[in-house]
Order: sequence, then structure tokens, then C-alpha cells
Amino acid sequence: MNNRRIYIIVKTSILLLSLLLVLDVSAQKNSRDKLQKQKSGLEKDIANTSKLIEETRNNSKKATHQIQLIESQIRNYQELEEKTSIELELLVCDISEKKLESEKLSSEYEQMKSLYARMIYFAYLTRRPSNRLMYLFSSKSFMQAWQRMRYFSELSVIRKRQLNKIRTTRSEIEQALAGLEEMRAEKNDLVSQQTTNKKALDLQKEEKDKVVKDLKKQEKKLKQDLAKKQKEAADIQKQIKKLIEQEIAASQKKTNVVASKTNTNSNPNTHKPAAEVYRMSPEETRISNTFEGNKGKLSWPVPQGTITSRYGEHPHPVLAGVIVKNNGIDITAPNGSTARAVFEGTVSAVISAPNGTRLVMIRHGEYLSVYSNIESTSLKSGNTVKSQQSIGAIAPDESGMYVVHFEIWKEKEIQNPEYWLAK
Repeated sequence: MNNRRIYIIVKTSILLLSLLLVLDVSAQKNSRDKLQKQKSGLEKDIANTSKLIEETRNNSKKATHQIQLIESQIRNYQELEEKTSIELELLVCDISEKKLESEKLSSEYEQMKSLYARMIYFAYLTRRPSNRLMYLFSSKSFMQAWQRMRYFSELSVIRKRQLNKIRTTRSEIEQALAGLEEMRAEKNDLVSQQTTNKKALDLQKEEKDKVVKDLKKQEKKLKQDLAKKQKEAADIQKQIKKLIEQEIAASQKKTNVVASKTNTNSNPNTHKPAAEVYRMSPEETRISNTFEGNKGKLSWPVPQGTITSRYGEHPHPVLAGVIVKNNGIDITAPNGSTARAVFEGTVSAVISAPNGTRLVMIRHGEYLSVYSNIESTSLKSGNTVKSQQSIGAIAPDESGMYVVHFEIWKEKEIQNPEYWLAK
């Protein structure tokens, strides 16, 4: 009973170990596939950003945009370098595993050949009937003699089976070696990619330094432009907050009216004032939950573009000691681009911005998405929109670049849009 239990435990352990190894290999493959997909996306971003950078060259009015695009390109190359390094590490592990597999198969192959050679030699020695009889009579017991007789009768079948094993194993070795060579070639390609990316990154840094040096000669104008933009951004923020507060108040009022109609006979002292949050309908609750569930997977507010100003506080690309605050992200898009809704929802407001463009705010339950620098739009407050539905053309700025400013709010709390958009 104890031996049986030990056998079951050992067999179960071996099965579990095998399963873990298979899962580990599968996880590594999935990781590499995911990395390759991310790298493909980065390479596409690099190609798109390169085109935008080319548009800004030799145009002094676009110099600031050029720096922002170059900074974005530097981030792309740094991230690509990081992904390539991780992929290379995983590939090195795969190569080691494949090498061990090949060595194991080679060892088994040699053992099979050795055993087959002994079979052939034994068959040669016992080819005569008299030799077979002598071999049988030399048995130490009747059981051994019976086993030897049986071996003689099955020898041909055993030899064929062993030969088939040898052929199969040899084929597996050839496949393993071919896979190993393919992986080594892939490793060399990745190392070459790293070298190419490093050179491209260094060139981008050199170009940035050169443009920054030229722009520093216009420091006074840059400060004036920055002050103007910051004032416009502050005015827009005030309008957004005011609109959100108005919507919350309207939803609270509507809820209170409904509650008073359904509770006319109840004690008014038992009702506590509701929290200052937007009161959602069942449909808005559904949209809100779905929006939240799609964090990190939302569509971009443009079909194609590059983030040229990130969320939060960061140093000005040219002015030393100056910190720039961004409540959203700025995405530079190709000429003539249009903005689009990142998710289904209802248009809360369409207002005029200080610079003469339009701002569109869309409600997704308790969440809101805001799109600034829209040249024109046919949308009106109360319109429902679908995901990726066109909002309107992006207005070119003073330098002729097409930049959409995008924000996400949860009630009165500003969010980092980069956490919400698909990578």
C-alpha cells in the first residue's frame, strides 16, 4: 500500500512539473508575442513622428513643436530599446532551453544507436540454430530460458521499433538544431536593431540640442507665448469646472424632484442631502462602468498622432527653470486631421475657447472627455455619440501644426489620459 502511494505521489509530481514547464514555455512565448506587438506599435509611432518632424524642419515658427516632437521620438526610441532588451533576454533563455533539449536528444540518440548496434551484433552471433540452442541451454533457470526464447521470437520486431525510434529522434534533433539556428539568427537581428536604435537615439538628442540652442535666442518671445497659452488654458479650466458643477447640480435637482414625488408621505427629516456627485440614469451607469472597464484600452482622440506634451508638470523644453503644467495631453496630428470620440456618450457642451476654436465635452456616466482646438463641429449639447465618431476638424495653430488638447475627468477630478488610452 505504501509503495503504491509513493508511486502515485511521484507520478503526480512528475505530471505537475511537466505541466509547469509547459506553462512556463507558453508564458514566455506570450510575453515575446506581446513585446513584438508593442515594438511594432512603437516602430509605427516612430515612422509617423519622423514625418511630423520633417514638416517642422527649416521652419522657425515650428521650432518649439520640433523640439516637442523630437522629445516624443526620444521617448519612443528609449521605450523601443527597453522592449528590445527584454525580448533579447527572453530569447537568450529560449536558446538555452533549446540547446539543452538538443543535447538531451543527442544523448538519447547515441544510447539508441549503441543499443541497436548490440542487437545487430547479438543477431550476428546467434544467426546459426546451434548457437541459439547453446545460448538457451546456458540459461540459469527455466524462466530465463523462456525469456530468451521469447526475445528470439520478438527480436526482429524490437529491432524495427528501435530503428524507427532512432530515425524519429534524429528528425527531432534536426528540427531542434534548425530552431536553434533560427533563434541565433533572430538574436543577431535584435542586437543589430539595438545598435541601429542607439544611433538613431543619439542623432535625435543631437538634433534637439541644436534646435534648443537656436531657440534660446528667442527667449523673450517664448516667455510671452507661454504666458498667453497658460492664461488661455486657465480660462478653459475654469469653464470646464463650471460646466461640470452645473451638470452635477442639474442631476441633483432632477433626482430630488423624482424622490419627492415618490416619497410624498415620508418624513422629510429622514432624508440626508446627497453627495455632490453626478446622479446617473441606469443607461449612464452602464456607460460609466464600461468606460471604467476599458481603462488602458480607449480609442485615441485622433486616428494618428504623437503625444508632444504629456500630463502633469514638466520642465519647459527650452526655458531653463520654467515648469509647465498640463491638465491633459497634447497630440500633434498630420495636416487636416479630425478629432474623434474615445468612447460612446452624450455631448455635455460645445463652447468657444479664447483663441477662437471650439471645445467639446462628452459625458460617459461619471466620466468626461474633453477635446480642445476643434476648428468646427456639427455636434450640439445633448447629442449622443459613438466610439470613434468624428467630432470635428482640428484647428491649425499659429505655426500651422494640428494639435488637439485632450483631457479626461472623473467628476471634478482630472485624470492622466495616458493611463486610459490604448497603448
